[in-house]
Amino acid sequence: MSLLENKLKEKLTIVILCAGEGKRLKKIAKNTPKPLLKIKGLENESILQNTIFKLIKLGIKQITIIIGHLGSTIREFVSSLTKKDLSLQNKLVINTADQYKLGSLYSLLSITRNKSIFTRDKYYLLMPGDTIFDVNLLREILSITSKNVDVIKTHPVVFYRTLKLEEVNDTSKIISHAEIEKFDSENILKRISQIKIKKSSSRDVFNQIIPVSVLNYGFVNELLNLKEKIPYKTVWESLNYMIINGKKIYAFKIENKHQFYDIDDKNDLNILKKKRKGQ
Repeated sequence: MSLLENKLKEKLTIVILCAGEGKRLKKIAKNTPKPLLKIKGLENESILQNTIFKLIKLGIKQITIIIGHLGSTIREFVSSLTKKDLSLQNKLVINTADQYKLGSLYSLLSITRNKSIFTRDKYYLLMPGDTIFDVNLLREILSITSKNVDVIKTHPVVFYRTLKLEEVNDTSKIISHAEIEKFDSENILKRISQIKIKKSSSRDVFNQIIPVSVLNYGFVNELLNLKEKIPYKTVWESLNYMIINGKKIYAFKIENKHQFYDIDDKNDLNILKKKRKGQ
């Protein structure tokens, strides 16, 4: 049996955000969208290809790829994948975000115009196209998702891992930190804050947000109806806005041995290269 329970696997759509301009890697990604950068540590696969193949291996049946900047290049890449493997034709869908320059919230909301994707019985696992995920991290996220379908039906879900300062790959970065409130056995997201690591104490512990969330149809529809009122343009800021306005968001903890690598700049590529050599 697939890792995903039967009641979920037909209803879960992965949404991979690949519309951004990748401004911090502009010299490297001038003519190539960041998700299509080939990584030596991934046997020269692109970030997007690596993510797609891992998700398919884990039993995912529906993957929507949101394009914007250099979108035709990503479209051609996906077309080449489906020509090589016909089984991918019904699993990979391209969706264009015309307003991608306004931010990731608008890229996400582009799915609402596609009625084959945006339907009441669907759940959406949102992830960035420029992040490399260990397959075991994706496996654990999908396992938690499949075991908490009743929660996901009515509430958004985020994931986090607890790190000490010495476990942070790059102390020059800003970490998205989950402020958590505990109610009985439940972890409820209070706020996502941005923490400058280099200003932190060696005794600090971080609840690092993993850039993956699960949203139901109703929540995405709420975001769509409120988008003119939400004073932010990123998904994580929108989650904070919804919390302030009474929305309950669940947070699930992931083992910190499972890794992911945000590729924001050239230094991230160097860190990844060193990490992969050490494995």
